[in-house]
Amino acid sequence: MKKINTFIVPVLNNYKGLARLLETLEKYTEPNYKVIVINNGYSLNAVDGNIAYAKNKCDLWIDPYRNLGFGKSMNTGIKLADTEFVTIANDDVEIIYKGWWDEIMQRFEEESELGGYNPHSPCNKAADGNRYIQYDYKEEYNEEDIKKMKEIFYKEREYTGCCTYFTICRKKMFDDIGLFDESFGLGSGEDYDLCVRAARAGYRIKGGSRIMVFHWWGNTKDNMPKLEGEQQSNYDLIVGGNQNMERKWGKHIDKDSNGWSVSGSGGPEEPLDKNKVNYKNKKWYQEVPL
Repeated sequence: MKKINTFIVPVLNNYKGLARLLETLEKYTEPNYKVIVINNGYSLNAVDGNIAYAKNKCDLWIDPYRNLGFGKSMNTGIKLADTEFVTIANDDVEIIYKGWWDEIMQRFEEESELGGYNPHSPCNKAADGNRYIQYDYKEEYNEEDIKKMKEIFYKEREYTGCCTYFTICRKKMFDDIGLFDESFGLGSGEDYDLCVRAARAGYRIKGGSRIMVFHWWGNTKDNMPKLEGEQQSNYDLIVGGNQNMERKWGKHIDKDSNGWSVSGSGGPEEPLDKNKVNYKNKKWYQEVPL
C-alpha cells in the first residue's frame, strides 16, 4: 500500500507520551503512513523501554545534538517527507477511534483550498493556564463515547486557525508558501504565522470537532528542561511567540481592529521586518543555521 501521510513528531523528554501516540496510531489507523521522530530530549543514551518501543515503531529516528525547537524540527521532517500529506504532531496526543483518518480525507475532499486540518481535543487549556478535561479520559473509548464527545463539542465543529498540535497538512501547501519560521525559537507563535501566510496564499488551515483526538494540552511546554539552572515556563514561551508575531506582522486583531488574524485578513501585506531579514522568495519565513 502506498504511503499517503508522514507523521512528524518532535519529542522532548516525554517518551511515555510518544510511545502512547505510536501505540494508538497503530491501533486505530490503516498502515498507510510513515513516522519521523526528532528526539530533542537530553536522554539520548537513556535505558528507557518507551524509547526502544518508539524506535521500533518509527521509520526514521533523528538525534540532533541540541533541541531544535518546534519550527526547525518540523521543517526537518517536512523536507524528508515524500508523501502527499504530512502531520504536524506533538508527543502528547492519543488517537482514540478507528475511522478518524477517513474523516480527515473526507474533509480534504470537500474543500480544495484546505491546507491543513487539526482535530479537536476534549482536553484543553483555559485562559487561566490550567488544563481542563471536558470529557473523561479513557484508555479506550467506544463508539457511543465518540458520538457523545462530538455532540458536546458541536460548538467547536469548525474554526479557522489552530494550534498545531496534530495538524494534517497537504505537503503541497509547504511547497507553495514555505516552511515554519524558525526565528520563533523553541516554540510558540510560528503556527499562527503559518496560518497567516497560508491564508494569504489562498489556503485555509482549520480545526474542528468533526474529528477528535486526545491532546494532553501543554504537556511538553510545561516540562521544558532546565537550562543554566532556570526553568523556561509555558508562559514565557507564549509571551515570546506573541512578541515575534508583533515583530513580524504587528498587533493581533484583538488589540487593533486593523490587525492580523489567522484568516489572513488585516495587518501589513508584507512583514514589518522585511528590510532587516533575508526572507526567501517572498515566502516570508526564516531558517536558522544549526
